[in-house]
Amino acid sequence: MISRLMAAGLGAVLLAGMSTQAQAQQDKRFYIAPMAMFTATDDDRLLDDAVGGVFSVGKPLTSGLNFELTGWLSEADYDDSAVDDSAELRGFGATILLFPNRDELPVFGILGVSHGTTEMHPASGGSANYDSTVGDIGIGAIYPIFSDRVYVRGQAMYRYDSHSRRDAGSTGNDGFYEAVAALGLHVTIGKSPATLAAEKEAEEAALVPVVQDSDNDGVNDDADACPGTRAGVQVDSRGCERDSDGDGVLDGADQCPNTPQGQAVDAKGCSLDGDNDGVLNNLDQCPNTPAGAEVLADGCALTNDCRIPQPGDQVNADGCAVTQSVILRGVTFDLDSARLTPNAKAILDTVGDALLSIESVAVEIGGHTDSLGSNAYNQKLSQQRAQSVKDYLGDRGVGDSRMQVKGYGEAEPVAPNDTAEGRELNRRVELKILE
Repeated sequence: MISRLMAAGLGAVLLAGMSTQAQAQQDKRFYIAPMAMFTATDDDRLLDDAVGGVFSVGKPLTSGLNFELTGWLSEADYDDSAVDDSAELRGFGATILLFPNRDELPVFGILGVSHGTTEMHPASGGSANYDSTVGDIGIGAIYPIFSDRVYVRGQAMYRYDSHSRRDAGSTGNDGFYEAVAALGLHVTIGKSPATLAAEKEAEEAALVPVVQDSDNDGVNDDADACPGTRAGVQVDSRGCERDSDGDGVLDGADQCPNTPQGQAVDAKGCSLDGDNDGVLNNLDQCPNTPAGAEVLADGCALTNDCRIPQPGDQVNADGCAVTQSVILRGVTFDLDSARLTPNAKAILDTVGDALLSIESVAVEIGGHTDSLGSNAYNQKLSQQRAQSVKDYLGDRGVGDSRMQVKGYGEAEPVAPNDTAEGRELNRRVELKILE
């Protein structure tokens, strides 16, 4: 019988090993399992049911297989009430627990084999003491009661106690068939893998410095020179709001975001008007115009002003350009015509105001073209455009005798005519102060 039981157990172990090879390695902690034990003894023993205890020390080998070393001890009185004594049943052996699915269903099968000893203590007579081979097969379950370290454990087994003493029982059989139940604790030793992993993760996290970006500007606090940046503001590598044109006014408050480098600006980021002539410094060709003087669109008065020299200009002792001609930038015409554009008229309004403020000044209005077209055509067109300017200024109140008109055609270019940019510079109107 024992050989058949062991063969069945070996087959079950192999099957469990095959079924758990693909499962992940889980909790491998050692454990102890102290339990109270009750044995419904075979009637052939001539003993009452036995009460005792079992103690196991074990360890999971795989996710579906535990191995235990088990010792047990129980005591039973004699059936004969006239005999006031007892028998001691004890054993020590190995047990295998088989878990079909430890994580989902905490039940297990039991296969065990032990070396058993029966010690008889008859008051008078009775069979002698003997050893036996004990085989167990059964089922059990565990359930956690204190985190993942302490479980309640219960199990029920069918036990076969095989011996060679024919006088051990009343019938002379070579074995006893008994039912065993045990209930107690299953206590793991040490911390679970989950707990160890959590502690390791916490330790590693503690070693990593906490990096924060409190103002969410993309620059971490430890490198942020401006930690209180408003939401949505573009910042530089230091975490500070950008000043794209380098004028000292941050982009968020800069109303003139493309100020030329080096220009002084006001609190709004716009170029200053140092001479208060209505033309900002970055556009002013005469930055020191006398107070109260009427100026043209380039910030220069018609007379008594100091114009910034351009390449090729003669310069006087004061560092001012020596020229009597002013190019009226922005005075343009409709395509292939002498009709002034609205922007040209706005510029000529300032020219008219300047002429009206100095009635003693006479001017020549000169028209110029690029080299596209014939010489004769360009000469005629430049004359017509100069005349359009004179007519407009006359309508503004400038006396006719103070203005002369001359068309130069393409004869006096200020830039090469072989590029679009050069031709645009050559299509111009100049105002020349007459002595």
